Amino acid sequence: MRPYCTILLALGILSGCGTKEMNALEMRPLAASSLEQTSGIELPLEIKEQILTYCEKQPRDVLPARRAKVTEATFVHPVYEELGSKTVSYWVSGDTRYVSCANSDEQFVRTFEVEPIAVFESARGGFAETEARRAMTFEGESDVSYINELFHIDPAHESVIPESIFHYETPDSGSLSVTYEVKRNGRTMDRTIEPGLFIFNGERTSGYSFLTRLADGRVSLQIGTGGQLERKVLPDMFSGEYVKLDSSEETIVLDGTRRQLMKRVIVSDEPITDVGDESSLTLSERYGTVIEVWGNVRLPMTTTMMMPSPAGEKIRLATYERDGVTGHLDGPNTQALFALLTDVTAGTRPQEATYHGTITLYERLAEQALAVYVTPDNKDVWVVDLESGREHVLDAERLSGLIDVSKHK
Repeated sequence: MRPYCTILLALGILSGCGTKEMNALEMRPLAASSLEQTSGIELPLEIKEQILTYCEKQPRDVLPARRAKVTEATFVHPVYEELGSKTVSYWVSGDTRYVSCANSDEQFVRTFEVEPIAVFESARGGFAETEARRAMTFEGESDVSYINELFHIDPAHESVIPESIFHYETPDSGSLSVTYEVKRNGRTMDRTIEPGLFIFNGERTSGYSFLTRLADGRVSLQIGTGGQLERKVLPDMFSGEYVKLDSSEETIVLDGTRRQLMKRVIVSDEPITDVGDESSLTLSERYGTVIEVWGNVRLPMTTTMMMPSPAGEKIRLATYERDGVTGHLDGPNTQALFALLTDVTAGTRPQEATYHGTITLYERLAEQALAVYVTPDNKDVWVVDLESGREHVLDAERLSGLIDVSKHK
């Protein structure tokens, strides 16, 4: 057995020689002091650190259906608006306290049971616990003059289609996904209208949705409140002298279980009579165009498992700073830099290498700083992680195409 063990030990030692660190990226959440608070009770630094520390942990709790939201605070990146925001809410349910955390680019909420936090407890006056609302409802309304006044509709430019007005109530949190299916001249067209996402928050739980007809014949779909209205003008190809709305029901309830047909918009150059129960394809053969508006409520996920990151390309940004001057890399160079940093070799930086600036990487609300060192012959470029101290040698030619470190010598 001894020779066999000796061979295994030798293989283990050799496997560690000249190992290639495949990734130098160690993106870390921004310190609480780096995030700017844009709403809510102004919090002391230690409280910011406390609640943001909760938000980086593995989710393990579910918010009870009966609860009261005491307050919430929103934090944003101090430099890049594109990296999104983080909203932290403080909840009361009986004798138990919760903190929930939601990033603006994610469709789920992380929840944690916590000990009472004094600065939030002092703001509890007047808050009553209620059952969480889980469905979104649309009920027909007929008061056009009220909508004109509330949303400042200018009759010289557009007019509200009377039968299109609905008053809605949203769930406590989540989003409404709206998609469109277009039938034209008896056939279904490929996606010609981009879908939309309407995100709910505590300050916007009710409002109105309606259609207007613009002076040039186009149709506009609008949803929101008097303070915040989202508007989608349909493409020019969907214009006509006559517009009629056919709703699936007078009261529509979206409960998050399925996608539902909310309304059909019929656009034609001919007068539109009662559409009855005819299919959209049949109606499009007679009148030209039928746009089906489908809605689906996406409720926050309440499982305690860690959720995957949302689909789509991650927002990544980078800067290079030297002698107090900061340069912002453009999109392609940023992506190339991130790719370069996933293919590096670990080692020890030579003493003769000199400092030539700092690269700072950003991804969502996380960052990483790397000091750049260059050897006198410009042959090797080293980066040192300022947090962990780990050192890596980069492909100097690939890096020079992104950042000109030699001009700072």
